[in-house]
Amino acid sequence: MANAKQRWSSFSGRLTRRIVLIVLVVMLFVATLISFLIIVGMGSQMEEHYQGTVEFTNEKLASLLSSVEISANNNVDELQQNLDSPESVFEAMTRELQLNPHVTGFGLGFIPNFFPSQGTYFEPYVNHEDGRIVRKQIGGPDHDYLLAEWYVKTVEKDTGHWSDPYIDNEGAQDMLCTYALPVKDREGNLAGVFGTDISLGWLSDQLKENDRKENARARRSNSEADEKVYSFIIGRYGEYLAHPDRERVLIDHFYRHLDRGADSTRNRQLVQSMINGEHGSADLVIDGTLSHIIYAPLERTGWSMAIVVPSALLFMPGIVVGMVILFVLLVGLLVVSLMCRHIIRKVTRPLTYLAQSAGEVAKGHFDTPLPSIRYNDEIGQLRDSFANMQLSLDQYIQQLTSATAQRAAMENELNIARDIQMSMLPKTFPPYPERRDLDIYGQLTPAKAVGGDLYDFHIRDEKLFFCIGDVSGKGVPASLVMAVTSAQLRTMSSGEAHPQRIVGALNRSEATHNESMMFVTLFVGVLDLKTGRLQYCNAGHNAPVLISKDRQVGFLPVDANLPVGVVAEWSYTVQEITLEPGSALLLYTDGLSEAENPERAQFGEDRILETLRRIPSTEPPVLVSSMTDAVHKFVNGAEQSDDLTMLAIRYQ
Repeated sequence: MANAKQRWSSFSGRLTRRIVLIVLVVMLFVATLISFLIIVGMGSQMEEHYQGTVEFTNEKLASLLSSVEISANNNVDELQQNLDSPESVFEAMTRELQLNPHVTGFGLGFIPNFFPSQGTYFEPYVNHEDGRIVRKQIGGPDHDYLLAEWYVKTVEKDTGHWSDPYIDNEGAQDMLCTYALPVKDREGNLAGVFGTDISLGWLSDQLKENDRKENARARRSNSEADEKVYSFIIGRYGEYLAHPDRERVLIDHFYRHLDRGADSTRNRQLVQSMINGEHGSADLVIDGTLSHIIYAPLERTGWSMAIVVPSALLFMPGIVVGMVILFVLLVGLLVVSLMCRHIIRKVTRPLTYLAQSAGEVAKGHFDTPLPSIRYNDEIGQLRDSFANMQLSLDQYIQQLTSATAQRAAMENELNIARDIQMSMLPKTFPPYPERRDLDIYGQLTPAKAVGGDLYDFHIRDEKLFFCIGDVSGKGVPASLVMAVTSAQLRTMSSGEAHPQRIVGALNRSEATHNESMMFVTLFVGVLDLKTGRLQYCNAGHNAPVLISKDRQVGFLPVDANLPVGVVAEWSYTVQEITLEPGSALLLYTDGLSEAENPERAQFGEDRILETLRRIPSTEPPVLVSSMTDAVHKFVNGAEQSDDLTMLAIRYQ
C-alpha cells in the first residue's frame, strides 16, 4: 500500500496525472458540448411535441364548446316558438336535451311575472340524472337567478356568452359553466335567458383522456417515467376549471401551487399572461416539482388551457445519451491512464535512482555514489550537476559553520550593547516615591537590538531636569551617538540651569566632531517644582502634549530650532510656561506619530490627541501604557519601523 502510494506521488505519477487531466478536460469539453447539443435538440423536439398537443387539445375543446354554442343557438329558436305555457317550455327543453347527451342540462330563467301564474321567479330546468331526464322548477327567493352572473350579463349584452364557472346546488347539483343566450317573445321583447350547462367534470374527463395518452407515450420512451404529465384549465381569475384532482376545481387557484421561494413577480406575470389569453411557456416549480408549462387560450371563453411536463421528462432522453457518452469517456480515460503510466515510469526511472542518491547526500553522506546515465540528455546533465554539487557541499558546510559562529558572537555582542544602553536610561519607577508633587514614567522600545532614542531626568536644587531625544538613523551608530549625547546631557545639566545653554553647549560639542553627519532632535526642560515654572528648549523635536488639570489637551508651543549637531554656532531660544498643579506632559519621539499600519497610514498627531482625550487618568504609567496599546492596535501587527519612546510627567 505504501509503495503504491509512493509511486503515485512520484514524478512519473504526477506527470501521468497531468496528462490524464489534460485528456480528461478535453474529453469532458467534447462530451459536454455533444451532450448539451443533444439535450437541447431533443428538449426542443419534446417541447414542440407538447406544444402541438396543447394546440390539438385546444382545438378539440374549442370544437366541443363550439358545438355547445351551436346547439344552444338552435335550441333558442325552438324555445322561442314554445313560450305559450310552462309545460310547452319543459317539453321543448326535454326534446333538445335528448338530442344533446354531452350537455349536463338546460335552464330558462324568465323575466319576473312572464307567466303570471308562476309568480316572480320561474326557471324551468331539465338535466340528466341516473340515465334519465329530470324536470324541475328551481327559481325562487332562495335561488334568485335574476342576480346570477350568467343572467345579468346576458340581459346587459343581449347576446350569447360563456359565464363564469359556479357551483349549482339547485339544478344539476354540480360544478357548471353555462353558455347563456337571450330568449325573445314573438314581439321581439326579452322573455328570459336560456342557459346550456356543461359540467366542469366533463371538461376534466376530456383532459384526463389526453393525459393518459401522453403518459403512455412517455412510458414507452422511458420505462421508469412516472405519470406526471397532466393538463388543466383555469378561468378568468386563475381558478381551476378542470384538473386531474377534482377537489381543486373552483376551490383552488393556480398561483397557490407555484413555488413560494421563487420570484413572486415572475409567477404573477405568468398567471396574468394566461388570464390575458396569451400563448407561451415557462420553467417553474409547480407542487414542488421543477416543470415546464405550455399554455394557450381557449377561444371565446376567456379560459386558458395548459399542459405541465416535468423537466426531467423533457430532458431524460438527452440525459441518457449523455450518460452513455460519459461511460465511454471513463473507459477511454482508464485505457489512456494505464498506457501513460507505463511509458512515463519507464522514461523517468533514472530520475528515481538519482532522487534516492540525492536523499542520501541530503543526510550528510556526501560520498554516496550517483547512478550512471547512458544518455546525455537533461537527466544526464542533472546527474553531472549533482556530482559537482557533492564536491562543493563539504566546503559550503564548513563556511556556513564558521559564518554561523560569527553571527552568534555578533548577536551576543548586540545583546550586551542593548543591556548597556538600557542601563543608561532611568528604569526604576516611580523614581521618587517620597515626593508627592511629582510623578514620572518613561518607556523605550527600540526597533532593532539597539536604538537611537533617549530620555533622562534628575532633580537638582528642587528643579526637575528632563529631556527626550531621537538620533538620526538606527542600529549601532545611532546607539553610540545616543550614549554620547546622554552622557554629555548629564554632565552639562549638573552645573547649568538654563535649558537653552545646555542645548547650545551640547550642539557645539557634537557639531565640532560630527564626521558621520548624524544629528539629534532634542527637547530639554527645567521645571521648578516649587512654582510650576517650566523653561524649555526644543531642538527640532516633536512638540510635547500638555494635559491641563481640567483635561484640556493640546501641543506645547515650540520654536523651530535646528537639531543638535547640524550648525555649531546656532543660537537656541528658550520658552517658558507655568504648569498648574494636576497638569501633565507627554513627551514622545516620532516612532509614535509616524507608526504605520499595513496600509502605510501613519498614527499621526491628531490620533495622539484623540487617544489622550479618551484616557480617563493622567497618571504617567496609565498615559504611557494606554498610548502603547493604542499604537499597537493601530499598526495591527505591522513591523516596527522606528524606535518608540515616551516620557510622561505629572506635576502635582
